[in-house]
Amino acid sequence: MEALNRSSAMSSHQEDLDLLLSLQDRVLETPPGSPSNSHSLSPGYLSDDGSPRTRRRGQVDMSVFKDVVEDCLDYELKPVEKNDKLKSSKKSKVADFEKFSGLRIRSQLLSPAELSDYFSDIRFVRLPTIKNVIAGETLSGCWATIGILYEKGDPKTSSIGKKYSIWKMGCLNNDVISLFMFGDAYQQNWNEQLGTVFGLFNCSVRKDSMGSGFSLSVCSASQILKIGISVDFGICEGKRKDGTRCTSAVNKYVTCSSYIYF
Repeated sequence: MEALNRSSAMSSHQEDLDLLLSLQDRVLETPPGSPSNSHSLSPGYLSDDGSPRTRRRGQVDMSVFKDVVEDCLDYELKPVEKNDKLKSSKKSKVADFEKFSGLRIRSQLLSPAELSDYFSDIRFVRLPTIKNVIAGETLSGCWATIGILYEKGDPKTSSIGKKYSIWKMGCLNNDVISLFMFGDAYQQNWNEQLGTVFGLFNCSVRKDSMGSGFSLSVCSASQILKIGISVDFGICEGKRKDGTRCTSAVNKYVTCSSYIYF
């Protein structure tokens, strides 16, 4: 019995040896070397039918796989939007600072080039600095400024029966200036909303009887130019000590309180 088992084991080893010797001509001892370039082919392991398999370096073509699994997908593949497009989209929504007034303006009715044409041949004075350049009761020569509509007073009637209104103008700092709106200037702009940005041309300047304050006045439609809407203008939602609502204008760009937006 032992001899029979030994004979069977030797027969099994002989079969394994014969199988190994039969594969020597079909299997390479070492993996094939790297091709000299990305387009060259190098021999690899032999296929089952004896034909040499080749291995190509480079990107694998997955189009065949895509066609096979296409019917198995239960949703539609959508391309992912690139980050640079998202950044440019966000950036386009942010208004730039207008170079003359230093304000951020949205819904602009004039391009920067058109606005520059209006102020190119005229002296531009920012609203807070007018009091520093007043000579006597007015400014000499042709001049212009830009301000935001803070508040509109109720319509009034002059001694000659003409309607007018007193607006409060500012530029998002602590200075508030009164603007008297007469004639065509009032008739064409009385219904404008708070936060609207206006260009003012050759306004009449009147110093206050006391202190260093002053007021402006316009009577012609050509003296006032609507530019757009202030991005950073807001109205404080707080309450005064007497319980009434605060109506002060605030600069949303530099504060974190809550506001009504226009």
